[in-house]
Amino acid sequence: MSSRIVRIIGVLGILWSLVGVGSYLAHVGLFGAEAAAPPPGATPMPDAITAAFAIAVFSGVAGSIGLALLKRWAAPVLWLSFIASAIDWGWVLAYGNAGELPLGIAVMVISLILAIVATRLRRAAAGAA
Repeated sequence: MSSRIVRIIGVLGILWSLVGVGSYLAHVGLFGAEAAAPPPGATPMPDAITAAFAIAVFSGVAGSIGLALLKRWAAPVLWLSFIASAIDWGWVLAYGNAGELPLGIAVMVISLILAIVATRLRRAAAGAA
């Protein structure tokens, strides 16, 4: 995979992850208390799952920046993001709104793709050294 394609994927990952950061900030009430409140009858997200949400989005931004800069450290950071998003979305899909299934699948697939691309970059850099 060419470095130009990896950089483009990294930049798209940054943009995607920044949308996730906005969603997280809305979830914790930075954009207003009404945004943070769960819908009536919904199970409120536990603190540990909210922490996984934060780890997923912020490590996604950091790892995507590393990917865009072709840094080897992007791979473990993006795997951390994938694992944290799996924890977060696993809970959301088990206890949240079933209507969020398409978004949950998209988040999981995109975070997995970013982690795989970063791992391939890391292996290619190790082979070139």
